[in-house]
Amino acid sequence: MVSLLLLLLLQGTEAKMDIITSKQDVLVGQEILMLCQKGDITWQKDGEDTEEEEKVSTMDETSSKLHKKATMQDAAKYTCRCDFDSGHQDEVQKTLSTYEGPSFGGTSTYHEFLEGTDGVVPCQVTGQPAVDVHWFRDRQEISTNAGRRVRHLPDNTLLIQGVRREDAGTYTCHAEIRGRPIVKQLAISVVVNGQYLFHIKIQLMAGPETNVTFLCLVAGHPQPNITWTM
Repeated sequence: MVSLLLLLLLQGTEAKMDIITSKQDVLVGQEILMLCQKGDITWQKDGEDTEEEEKVSTMDETSSKLHKKATMQDAAKYTCRCDFDSGHQDEVQKTLSTYEGPSFGGTSTYHEFLEGTDGVVPCQVTGQPAVDVHWFRDRQEISTNAGRRVRHLPDNTLLIQGVRREDAGTYTCHAEIRGRPIVKQLAISVVVNGQYLFHIKIQLMAGPETNVTFLCLVAGHPQPNITWTM
């Protein structure tokens, strides 16, 4: 289990307060651990006293901690407020963000299309907050321009109109939590099958011992395997 640690240090009864964090973006399900030391301590979340389920506890006479598993609702501004015996009050704040995903769910990573048909390649992405999706091939982003034969549709699928042999290859669905450097990528293979042309030639030779010749010519992509049965 990966933990998020927020440590608040005070030196002296009225020293400057500061919060030190390992990171401020927390994946849903990870632990949030906030430590506050010195003074008579209270915790607030977005300006309101924390609820009992936040698991605030006193570690000793000078320390307190807030500990729980992160949910999307834990994105907030947290305040550690200290009241000192001298009557001085001080506080420090830290804003935490939470996220979930991106996740590709059951997105298929292999597609076969017949040459000349229209190919549709889905990319099913979920995540919170919003997820931005981009398609790439050979590190070049695929356009959303409606006039392009190969384009990125509004529902995040990839459309290949009139599939050609050169469309075969690996495409990348790139998903990123909006406004944050949290990225996942999924490689998807596309195979193009060509139309097959058959030519069968039968040659018969009359005689006591008749010879029969069958010739089968097949053209297509990928190269087919030919077998004979009787």
